[in-house]
Amino acid sequence: MVMATLITAEIQRFDPSHDSEPRFERFEVQGDKNMRVLDVVRSIYETQAPDLAYQFACRIGRCGTCGVRVNGVPVLACQESSKPFMRIEPLSPFRVIRDLVIDRAEVEDRYASLHFAPKRNKAHPREAEPVEPALAEEICHMDRCITCMVCVSACPAVKQRAFDGPAFMLKLRQMAKHPADHGHRLEQALEGGLLECFGCDLCTQLCPTDLDPAGAIREFRRELLLGRGRK
Repeated sequence: MVMATLITAEIQRFDPSHDSEPRFERFEVQGDKNMRVLDVVRSIYETQAPDLAYQFACRIGRCGTCGVRVNGVPVLACQESSKPFMRIEPLSPFRVIRDLVIDRAEVEDRYASLHFAPKRNKAHPREAEPVEPALAEEICHMDRCITCMVCVSACPAVKQRAFDGPAFMLKLRQMAKHPADHGHRLEQALEGGLLECFGCDLCTQLCPTDLDPAGAIREFRRELLLGRGRK
């Protein structure tokens, strides 16, 4: 038998169209200890605050759209276990559209500007191109990034310096490893603030898909020291 528990959630409310600044509203939810943060938010929306704006799609940690900050820590709401008390805010440092919904347009524009597709130096041979199995596995593993922006929200360098953030560095590193790519990915990483990273590893610690953006940044820095930035 699952024991019921009382969960208190303070949720940031903010509608830029008529609010001058954010405020917090307190809600109580009767649930069980297995509830995720997203379950709590959905319950509040369905039973107490029908005007609450939040976002999700898959509920299984694949779409990356339900990221929020819980008690100051960025998490994926559908994967994070609820706590007896939670202060829930939208991911920073992004513009808030309303309540817990952030504007991802800037993120999408940056991804597009970095051209995350192989930049070839010759035409595709129109047949399968062999790749070493270990390298293929590594590239596919890095492609598990769901662009949830949890790592970017956690990054102290993003808040203080001109740094795109770990998610973008990870993707650039993935492209740098791709055997068909001949783009200048180290140069792009430097332009995106590679050297502004503090090396705190929070991005790797908090990644909901167990990726290692901090390791990708260290690999780029190693290349820079050894003078290996071009293929």
